[in-house]
Order: sequence, then structure tokens, then C-alpha cells
Amino acid sequence: MKAKINDKNFYYNELTKEITEDILENLSLGIKYDQTQYHWPYHLKIDDEEEYLNFTYSVGRIPSKDFIKNDIIGSSGLDDFCLPHVTISMLIKEKKWIKNHSYTFSEIAGVVAHELHHLTQDFELSVMPTENTPIVNYFLNPIEIEAFHIGFRAESSFSNTTIEMCIEKYLNNFLNNNSINAKEYQKIFVKWLKPEIKLLKGASGNES
Repeated sequence: MKAKINDKNFYYNELTKEITEDILENLSLGIKYDQTQYHWPYHLKIDDEEEYLNFTYSVGRIPSKDFIKNDIIGSSGLDDFCLPHVTISMLIKEKKWIKNHSYTFSEIAGVVAHELHHLTQDFELSVMPTENTPIVNYFLNPIEIEAFHIGFRAESSFSNTTIEMCIEKYLNNFLNNNSINAKEYQKIFVKWLKPEIKLLKGASGNES
């Protein structure tokens, strides 16, 4: 399947929808952990040999004293078997019934699309942030700029809101808790809104 990567309506649509539906089904059934393999239907390369990706879903519990709100942690790359792998962990307050979650389709889809895009990027470009890495540096990392944009395309599509509104909603959390300032907010917003998608496996002339 041809992936029109610079089409504002493209976010690995079919696969993002399928995985998001599976995550929500697991949550509705109270399932804490699941592993699935999905076929990769797009022409963009995620591996030299594989046309499948492994996917791990889990529910993580946050102690009541540390709980602020539900959150989603995603990661992607090669697993122990050197296969493309996406991991999504749904964080929920301890002792809360999983079925009573407050996650929306659009926010889950945004994270899924973000991580799927990372699979298409050159893994050697990835830089894992540390506890001491300023959040603004992470947000302005070229590979993250692309992935955040793709994720917001998905969130925008499923929430029937603009990409601008999705970005603003996300960044406001970090502005309000002083993790970024107004100048950094604006710089990140501009970078995330209309990036050139080019840091792909096998692409020539990549810039980091």
C-alpha cells in the first residue's frame, strides 16, 4: 500500500485504527496484558526482511499519592528478536477498575500513530532522553518532530478538531506546569505543525 507520507490526512490510517480498536477492546474487557502481531501494509520500510510488527499492550498502575491523570507511554524499535516492535502502556490509578477508564479513541490513536512512524525512521537517529534531558530538547529532536506531527494528524482526524488545537492542548500541559516557557512553546508549535517528513529508512539526504 502506497503511503502518502506528506499528505496531511495520512497517519498509517488503517493500522492505527486497528491497533487502537484492539487497545480499547482490551480495556473494556479488563485485560491487563496482551501481545499481538500485525501485518505492515505500507510501502515504507520498517525492516530489511520483516513485513510484520510485534505489539505489546499493558496496563500500568500509578499509586494514589502520585496519580495526576491517566497517561499513555509508548515506545518503538527493535525487540530482543530484532523484530520491529511497538509497546503501549496505559497508565491508570491503582485499584481503579480498568473498564472504567477515561481514555478516548483519538488520544490513543495519536500515540499509536506516533510510535508507528518511529518504526519507519532510521533507528540510529533515535536519541533516548534521560531524566536530565530538558523536555524542550526532546520535543525539538528531528525524529520526534515528525512523529508528534503524525500522531496529531491521527488525533485530529478521530476527534474532528484541527491539528493546531491538538498541539495546543498537548503543549498547554507543559506550559502550565512551567516545563517549557512561552518562547519554547511557540518554537515547538511551529516545528510540529508542518514538518517535512524525510527521516525515513532508506531515504537519501537525511538530515538530523
